Amino acid sequence: MADDYNVLIVGGGPAGLAAAEAAAKQGVRTLVLERHNEIGYPIHTSGGSWIKDMQALGIPEHLYHPVKKVFFLTPNREVPFQYETPVCCVVDIRGLYQHLAGRAVAAGAELRVRHTVEQALVEEQRIVGVAAKTHISERINIRADVTIDASGYGRHLAIRTDMGDAFRRYGFGAEYDLYAPEYPQDELFLIMGSEYAPNGYAWAFPRGNGRVRLGVGVIHPDNDDDARPYLDRIMREIPQLAQRFKGASPIEYHTGLFPSEGPVNGFTRDGLILAGDSGGHGSTLVGEGIRFAIYSGQMAGEVAAEAVKAGDTSASYLSRFDKRWRGRFGREMDVSYVINKRIAAYSDEQWDGSLDLLKRLTPAQAAQLLRGDYSAGLFMGILARNPALIATGSKRFFDILLERMNKPAAVVAE
Repeated sequence: MADDYNVLIVGGGPAGLAAAEAAAKQGVRTLVLERHNEIGYPIHTSGGSWIKDMQALGIPEHLYHPVKKVFFLTPNREVPFQYETPVCCVVDIRGLYQHLAGRAVAAGAELRVRHTVEQALVEEQRIVGVAAKTHISERINIRADVTIDASGYGRHLAIRTDMGDAFRRYGFGAEYDLYAPEYPQDELFLIMGSEYAPNGYAWAFPRGNGRVRLGVGVIHPDNDDDARPYLDRIMREIPQLAQRFKGASPIEYHTGLFPSEGPVNGFTRDGLILAGDSGGHGSTLVGEGIRFAIYSGQMAGEVAAEAVKAGDTSASYLSRFDKRWRGRFGREMDVSYVINKRIAAYSDEQWDGSLDLLKRLTPAQAAQLLRGDYSAGLFMGILARNPALIATGSKRFFDILLERMNKPAAVVAE
């Protein structure tokens, strides 16, 4: 059996669903294939994000929980930041994904669940669709003018079509979603240090109605530790959390993988676009991917539809996506990767020192830094508030970041 579409999207996560909506809005025949039984399950991400982005992306308020107080913990330090107007939030993952699916369908896209892509269809070096197995184990070919690989960390089509290897550096996260009756629902914790999150960090993210996501992530191969055994220790042994998790019990258990190498070299070839984690489009600063996946998917869907209408689905035309994405996010992702490589190797003493610096920042500066909203003004403002940094090795690090921020967009896009 064979079907023909203008735009075919592999993966029903945030990147794939956003791409489907964007393409379908332009009137092209669009299909999403999702290998799992339902959209938004299983959960592989903690859902930490930013209210500013949820608003920009048109996400309803009931799908994210605002947080007013953020605590940073290291072995010997605690730094709190209070926000009268919340800036960060925790997303209802399943609800968000299904909301995006509803928007895609409303725009005219078609979704098929329990459809597993087995290989790419290639003709004269052009990707012309996929071979897939349906929910009733029937094998079908689906042809398309443009195929979008939004399959996430696995980047299944990218690997099968010589668009790079599997990710070698990645974050592995394990997480409980708990009912925690004593946990304050407006407090978020980020925890660093070798005792609880070697070469990574741990988190406690409240998501409303007494529910909290408690997780830990480590970066491999920087560290070979399994993240999972740390969860129970964090609940029991960290004094600031032990009381808050009194009487708590897990209701769900999640694991996930996140690419930590920065963006891949190229996002397009004839008939194919990589979007979301498949292209390394998440921020390596704290392993944040959801909002970036949606932005990436929107751009990919728009370019795919434009290519279909122009009758040109060559790599040359589709590379407009590369230029748009790198022009908007390239510098920020570059800086995030530089920071990530540095802090992933921190000792406990260095983490304590980082919090000594962090507590000198304003709440707005701390949020801007954590969000990856870098600017020369941010770094210069930090130095202005902390002139002692000029006489330390940290000044050199800030100089490197400023140098990267001052790169012309065209250089970053190369």
